[in-house]
Order: sequence, then structure tokens, then C-alpha cells
Amino acid sequence: MAVGTPFQQSLGLRWMDGDESGQVAVELDLRDDLKGPAGSLEGGVVSTIADVAGASTGAMAVNGLVATQHIAISFLAPGRDGPVRATGTPLRVGKSEVVVEVRVVDRGRDDRLMAVALVTVKVIDPNWRSDSMS
Repeated sequence: MAVGTPFQQSLGLRWMDGDESGQVAVELDLRDDLKGPAGSLEGGVVSTIADVAGASTGAMAVNGLVATQHIAISFLAPGRDGPVRATGTPLRVGKSEVVVEVRVVDRGRDDRLMAVALVTVKVIDPNWRSDSMS
């Protein structure tokens, strides 16, 4: 069964549990078509994987459908080797919003920290089942 939206599938995103309870990790392999002129992962792709990890973490935290309301990201180092992993940690889980911290690392460079993001998602439908997405 396919997971994620067609766009997420085109990036080759893979979902997994994080190391700690409540965390969701999203991983992708570095491909040439995702790299910029300097040979590192494009910033838009880094932002996308941070957004997906944040929204997925929020959806799992409330077991419902969410939409990204706000994202703030700081880029710290280029992603050059991969795979790249974004791990979301819920900081605050409310009835209508979830705030998630996302750390993006280059697994191929000893988990070098590439970016940190703060993602706020709005709960759209608290009864929606996350396993129903195909």
C-alpha cells in the first residue's frame, strides 16, 4: 500500500517511528534531482521533509487529520550524503493545535544536524484515521 501523497511518494519519503515515544521520523535518500548547484539537498526539500515530519507527528499525537499552520526553520548545515532523516517531537498537544520540534540530520555524515524547525499544525478532523491515507 502506498503511503503519503503523490508528491511525497515522488520524493521517496519513508515513515518510521522515532527513537522516543511519540516521535515520528521521515527519511529520504539523496538523489541528484533533489540537489542544488552546490551539490547539497535543496532547501525546499529540507523544508518539505521537516513539514511532513511535523505534520505526521501532530497527526499521530491527536490521531486525526491536521494541516500545517506555521513553520519556522533554521538551516544549519548542507545535506550531502544521506539518507536525510527528519524526526518530529511533540512539544505541546492541544485540542485544536499541536506544536512539534523537528530535527533534520544527514545520516550519512554521522547524523550531522542540518536544520531545526518548529511546526504548528491545526487539527482539522479529530476523528480522521491516519492509517486511511493511501
